[in-house]
Formats: sequence, structure tokens, C-alpha cells
Amino acid sequence: MFPGEDWVTVISALALLGVSAILYSRTRHVAAILWTISAFCFLIITIALATMGLNALQLSVTPYLGSLYPGLLATGIIASRSEYWKHYFAFVILMLTLIAVGGEGLTKIPRVLVHSVSGIVIVLLPLIFAATRQVSAAAIIVSVGGLLISLGGLALATLMAGKPLLPFETVVFLLHPLLFLSAFVMAAGLYVSKGLGCCE
Repeated sequence: MFPGEDWVTVISALALLGVSAILYSRTRHVAAILWTISAFCFLIITIALATMGLNALQLSVTPYLGSLYPGLLATGIIASRSEYWKHYFAFVILMLTLIAVGGEGLTKIPRVLVHSVSGIVIVLLPLIFAATRQVSAAAIIVSVGGLLISLGGLALATLMAGKPLLPFETVVFLLHPLLFLSAFVMAAGLYVSKGLGCCE
């Protein structure tokens, strides 16, 4: 970990937020609104991590923001090409509700569900859209960002659960680079992919 690495992650979150806001200003599309809200949630997480370190994971709001980040990104990708995004949005809201009302042990299940299903959507849908020529081939960049988001989310989730899949030091070492790259690559992918980024 190099000095200032945590604040570099904040910069990548600002980049994702800026790209999402630019896309909304150009298109007024619901997908861009969802991406903007998602990026704002991620920005709050990165600022908390930069100022509080891993203690930010203990904040009561962290599970919700951490779930909204991939959940709304996935919803936006669906919304960019389909009206069925409302169904996935309802799924995300249901998972957030279960996190809120679930007991100590039950909150982990909806968190895993929203992270895993959203990760699959973010990785696979842009590939499918590009393969069927609904969007430009640059959408594959979004899939790469989705893969990085999934890895970063997994690192965060396992730390929060107190059961990291890798040694604690390894997870801490990889956390900020994964979060930085996920936001930066996602921002680049959404900006350059015509159709997916709502820029026909």
C-alpha cells in the first residue's frame, strides 16, 4: 500500500460520478440516474475508508451503501436496453429491506445475493449486448469493470463478515487497488460504449 492510495480511490469514485452525471445531462435516461446514485454511494464509501480506514466497515450505513453500489449499477445496465429494469430494482430494494429487518446472521444472505447477482449482471449483460450488436464492442470494458467490482465487493464483504477468503493482510493490500480500478474502468466503459452508455 502506497501513501495516499485510499484517496486515489476517492478520485476514481469522483470520475465514475462525473461520467454518470455527464451521461445523464446528455440523455436524461433513467440508466444514467441509477449510475449516478450508485457512484455517489461508492464515493461515500471511499471517503469513509480514506478517513476512517477499515473502521468504516463497522458503520451501520456501510452494508446499504455497499449493496446499492453494485445493485444500482446492474439496474442501470438493464435499464439501458430494457424496460424490465423495474423488476431488478424491486429485487435490490427487497434485499436492502431484508438487510434492515434481518437478525445478526440473516443480513449476510441478502448481502451475498445482491452482490453476487448484480456482479453476474454487470459482467455478463454488456458481453451479451455487445455480442448481439445491441451496443458497441466497447461495452466489454464495462464487463471488465464489473469483474473488478465483484472482486472488490467480495473483499469488502468477507472483511465485514470477519471471514476473509484470503489472509487479512492480502485482502487489505488488494482492497484499494481493486476499488480504484473497478470505478475507473467502469467509468471509462460507460463513457465510450455507445448504446450501453445511452449515447446512441
